[in-house]
Amino acid sequence: MPFSNAWRDYNIQRQRRYTQIPKLIAVARGYLKTHEHELYKLVESTERARQLKNLGLALLGDQFEEEKKLSKEIRTVIVFCKHHPALLLKNAYMEIEHELLDADAHLHALHTLIIGSHKLRV
Repeated sequence: MPFSNAWRDYNIQRQRRYTQIPKLIAVARGYLKTHEHELYKLVESTERARQLKNLGLALLGDQFEEEKKLSKEIRTVIVFCKHHPALLLKNAYMEIEHELLDADAHLHALHTLIIGSHKLRV
């Protein structure tokens, strides 16, 4: 896959994830009262990642690092959500979780492709 296609797909998956994060927060907020600081960390990480995304190909390494941190924050919130059986029964939550984890898997694969094609170009 050419670099430009991989980069386009990477941005599509990031946007897909950015769209799901507010939904996750809205659904989980009532259940994660004791872990609300994790939701704030997720919001902050999302904003940092979005700001770097707006730079395009500038600071590519920084973008990848911030996206990895965002993946970690998402997974942390999902782990806390797993402790709330009532939340796990909500179809809306399960759909959001699936979307986020699927986007994350795509991002990881595309990251590997982009790094490989970037090394070939240099």
